[in-house]
Amino acid sequence: MSNPNISVIIPFYNSEISLEHCLNAVYKSNYKNFEVIAVSDNSKDKSDEIAKKFPCKIVKLKKNYGSGYSRNIGSKLAKGNILVFLDSDVIIKKDSLTIIQNYFKKKKNHQMIQGIYSHYPDYKKIATQYLQSYQCYYVFSSKKKFIENLVSNFFSIKKKIFSKVGGFDGKFIGSNAEDADLGYRLMQKGYKIPIFRNLKVRHLVNFNIFQFIKKITRIHTGEMKMFLRNKNIEKKIKQKNYSPVINSIVIVFFQIIFILFEFFYQNLPLLFISLILNFFLFINQFNFLNFIHSSKGFFVTLKCIPYIYLHKLLFIYSFFWGIIDFYIFRKKY
Repeated sequence: MSNPNISVIIPFYNSEISLEHCLNAVYKSNYKNFEVIAVSDNSKDKSDEIAKKFPCKIVKLKKNYGSGYSRNIGSKLAKGNILVFLDSDVIIKKDSLTIIQNYFKKKKNHQMIQGIYSHYPDYKKIATQYLQSYQCYYVFSSKKKFIENLVSNFFSIKKKIFSKVGGFDGKFIGSNAEDADLGYRLMQKGYKIPIFRNLKVRHLVNFNIFQFIKKITRIHTGEMKMFLRNKNIEKKIKQKNYSPVINSIVIVFFQIIFILFEFFYQNLPLLFISLILNFFLFINQFNFLNFIHSSKGFFVTLKCIPYIYLHKLLFIYSFFWGIIDFYIFRKKY
């Protein structure tokens, strides 16, 4: 058999709940000229045994390096000239690899594609539902033709381009902003990453509020330190459809400031100020809440509101902690 045209690279770490579903979906693809390289990032559960059930190449790392490093290892072993990076907790559709192959066959293409999360599934945990809705609305906004903040959930790129830009930064700890970092480097070199809305994946996640807090702080702290290293925070601020997020962070920050001031200046009209700030917050988030309401209903939308506040608080915490960790503790990653 000749070399495969597509190399699907799936890094995994303790993914026994989702990995089998992920691999099943890949091997049910209509397009067959592909290989799968599954990279175990020193998994401690039954993930390695699950991967052995499938005819994929399995790479076992001796320590937990992180998803960026794992993807780079997989890419070096890839025989295909098209790389497809897939998270171990997503399920692709049968025609996904066919769509990718057909796109790269065109004479004029951008040499890379961004897949998206589907907003169709309903999640049991409201923390999960909020974050999925947030990503679908802001990151994969229907107003965007090109992604501005690369997500590695389902991303395809020509191997020669991936090698040319140096792949993922393998120094990132765990999984946080290594995909955004690659995206910014690609865009800096003049590449555009088109969003393919027919490449939707189902996300097999269901985390609670404590896992949400841990996940968000890890991602945004890593992202903040990335901006400090690369001096490119303006790229995040200028992201299309992102001004409501920036405005809401500022509003929540002022709410915190006024609450702190109340301890020293008892005569401040705190209730009135809080009502005004909350009014502006809801105005800023109205379209996002309407997006959730249109597909998930009133009660889910209502339950998501506290997570808007929590998310913005975690943004603020990650912003300042990222600066402290970077400059004072000298932790660059």
